[in-house]
Amino acid sequence: MTTNTKGMAGALALAALTACGSTNATRDDLPIRTSQLVAVHELEWRPLPGIAGAEQARLVGDPFQGSHRAYFRYPVGLASPLHAHTHGDRGVVVSGTLSLAVDGAPAKRLGPGSFFSIPAGVPHVTRVEGSEPCVFFMEREGPFDVVLVEAATTARAR
Repeated sequence: MTTNTKGMAGALALAALTACGSTNATRDDLPIRTSQLVAVHELEWRPLPGIAGAEQARLVGDPFQGSHRAYFRYPVGLASPLHAHTHGDRGVVVSGTLSLAVDGAPAKRLGPGSFFSIPAGVPHVTRVEGSEPCVFFMEREGPFDVVLVEAATTARAR
């Protein structure tokens, strides 16, 4: 195992532990019922539908059915339009640099070890900056979706 791989494995473990620690003690939508040990080389990366070049490695839950926890890998240069999600999410950057511009604020660059939390319905722009893909662990309160802000605004105006 190279030094880079060892560093990534350590960062993945730290990210999972950090992001799983919910501050909302009353929520129990993903209860821990069995042991689960996943080494970094065992992650099953699959394409993330609707986002060219993006991949996901599911850990707990189904991202298209309900609450879930998964790793995501976004390609260099990814830049999303202004959008929101129906459910809130929180995550930890494992490698690369994720840039988030949340609710009209200037973009903030988040490198490895950085934490983010975005409530449901809050508009934001996501970018991958730098020369390497961005891997991050995320915990989402419900199914994955993308609601384009322009489309939502247009629908409300009709």
